[in-house]
Amino acid sequence: MTFKRNPVFWLMWLIPATAVCASVAMLSVAIDGADPRLPPNYHWEGAGLDEDFERARRAAALGISATLEVRDATHECAVMLRGKAETDSLLLLLTHSNEAGLDRQVLLRLSPAGEFVARCDDLPSGKWRIELGAATAEWSVRTQVDGDLRRVELRAREPGGTP
Repeated sequence: MTFKRNPVFWLMWLIPATAVCASVAMLSVAIDGADPRLPPNYHWEGAGLDEDFERARRAAALGISATLEVRDATHECAVMLRGKAETDSLLLLLTHSNEAGLDRQVLLRLSPAGEFVARCDDLPSGKWRIELGAATAEWSVRTQVDGDLRRVELRAREPGGTP
């Protein structure tokens, strides 16, 4: 039998057989590890993102900057707002990176002293995402803090620009 002694014969069958086996294996990986389908309301999520960028652009155009102080002694959050924004209330969103139970949504009202103030429960040190905006959702500024929130500076910037 020449099949046993002829290596070219075996290579002629082995190379295509290996390619077929590899193709079947790759097909099974592709089927099992396929990306999930996009949700049916995906286009609405994109529209929300566009609105979010527009609020950031509006804040940058108004030159918004703010100083947030968390006063532990009086359990207050106070914001000193600078820029061309004319509003009598602000919405402050505090999102903790690890513990959702610490998240806060605080409505700050303009005080006679010219700062925006509201009661604010204890906020421990940690990684926080802070968003401050007009209560009417015309503009917003954001920052992230790793540490305590006693004094945080926020300033508007164009989306996609340098921090």
